Amino acid sequence: MTREDIELKNPATAGDVLQGIPGLDVQRQGSPGGLENIKIRGGLSTHTLVMIDGFPVNSPALSEFDIGSLPVDGFERVEVVRGAQSALYGSYAIGGVVNFIPRKGGKERQYDAGLAAGSFRSLKWHGSAQDGGKAGSLYVGAVGWKSDGILPNDDFSLASYMGVAEVPIGSRSRIHAIMLSTEGTKGVPVDYSGRDINHRFIRRGLLTGVRYEVDVANGVTVTASGSIFDEFLHTNDPAEPGETSSLDDVTKTRKGLLRLEGRISPAPFSTTFVGVEYQKDRMTDSNVFTDTMFGSFPSFNESSVYDRSVFLQEELRAGKHSGLSLGARLDRNSLAGTEFNPKVAAFHEISAIGTRLRAAVGRGFRPPTASEKFDIYVGNPDLSSEKAVSYEAGADATLPGKKVSLAATWFYQNFKPLIQYDPDVWKMRNMNAFSRGVEAEAIFQILTDVGLGVKYTYSDTWIAEKQRRILGIPRQRGTVYLLYTPVPAFHARLDWRLESDQLDKSPIESNISRRPGYAMVDFFARYRWDINVAAIREFALTGKMQNLLNRDYEERKGYPSPKFNFLLGAE
Repeated sequence: MTREDIELKNPATAGDVLQGIPGLDVQRQGSPGGLENIKIRGGLSTHTLVMIDGFPVNSPALSEFDIGSLPVDGFERVEVVRGAQSALYGSYAIGGVVNFIPRKGGKERQYDAGLAAGSFRSLKWHGSAQDGGKAGSLYVGAVGWKSDGILPNDDFSLASYMGVAEVPIGSRSRIHAIMLSTEGTKGVPVDYSGRDINHRFIRRGLLTGVRYEVDVANGVTVTASGSIFDEFLHTNDPAEPGETSSLDDVTKTRKGLLRLEGRISPAPFSTTFVGVEYQKDRMTDSNVFTDTMFGSFPSFNESSVYDRSVFLQEELRAGKHSGLSLGARLDRNSLAGTEFNPKVAAFHEISAIGTRLRAAVGRGFRPPTASEKFDIYVGNPDLSSEKAVSYEAGADATLPGKKVSLAATWFYQNFKPLIQYDPDVWKMRNMNAFSRGVEAEAIFQILTDVGLGVKYTYSDTWIAEKQRRILGIPRQRGTVYLLYTPVPAFHARLDWRLESDQLDKSPIESNISRRPGYAMVDFFARYRWDINVAAIREFALTGKMQNLLNRDYEERKGYPSPKFNFLLGAE
């Protein structure tokens, strides 16, 4: 996803940008600000490694990252890699990797500012400044978002601040640094008691990362990097009128990373990556459950998990049209023990017909989190690590005239075992499962200024012990879009998004039930003027209208999604 894609959609949070990508399933609990995660190819959100500028941010407590709290105005692009990637990225990449790449300072000084408002008393603002030259570059940005939501106690506010700096050190080395701070406050209108008027949730996150890179010789580059990601989660659910119980829970986590990597490219046909990595996750959880009849029941949980690993990857090119990738990683994890994860991938281009064939097989693993093992409500201390082997094969083609491009991929993932909540026993369990399916994409340049795109994903999942599908995974989802660009300054896009039913569990229901499928239509537009008046070089008007047909639907069972809504702005 490019910067142009991000600007056109004028997204509230990261999930708005990722909607429609083949193989990705992004679902939000209700209105913007609700819990939102990324699932890839029928896997769980805990199988997706989320990175910001190459630094991991998955929660040590939950093993996932809530992208509903991540604004994307400060990012240049989003990169997605599907399939098991533990051979290069370690335990959290059992299903794939999503990397948010931040903007950097340009070659000259520039300032940006924008303001937008719309339905549900929504207000969004952003501002940034950047500069660059021989001495280095700097980008700083801030984003704010607030909305009343669609239900009582559904309000949401978010503030985010980011700084990215790059400084050359001599002619052969450079240092890169990032700091990202986010803070969000959200009402929780639906919980296990039904509609709630005073349940509140606060999340704060702080990422700091540094990367030092040096060219030690021709074709040899060494990179040393480190990061710390701190997260604070506070859930406060006082007793409502007629209720006898309340809950107050505070979770603090820290993810630390040290990585040393070498890139050796002695010849055009060979590139070798070799490195070592150390990662440590820490978590503390303080929980107080109070009942007016039986008193207070405090609990405290503290855990620490470390992972030491060494990895090697060889990229080989057999001429201009074929390539082979061989990778392996050996992890020593304090929970999972020793894990060996290989991966093999290959491609071959048939230039005569504009086609590229590709295939890959890889292995991934993920140890259970402390919450999955020791949570006082649903934890299971007997959980073992998740392991998966993934296979894929596909082709990409560009037809003569370059007005039609096609892509298709078959995939299969075998989980032995999977970790998922089992409502029959009210706790987390290991269960053998698989997911298989097809991803397809077709892009047509119908006219000079009109493009048509079709994106489709079919996912067939199955849990052997339960004789049912994996929860929260729709069997089919797709997007058909029209892109209209009559002049370079104007872009408009109309999306028709469809999603089939899925098995799911509402927070107020004890049994698994069917969440119906839905279809919705969204519209995005952006018009830009190059005005060059005083210090202002560019002015743009933006607009988006979502759920144009005003449909009732739910992305997750029990959480109503917004009906027709709009956001209009200027930058």
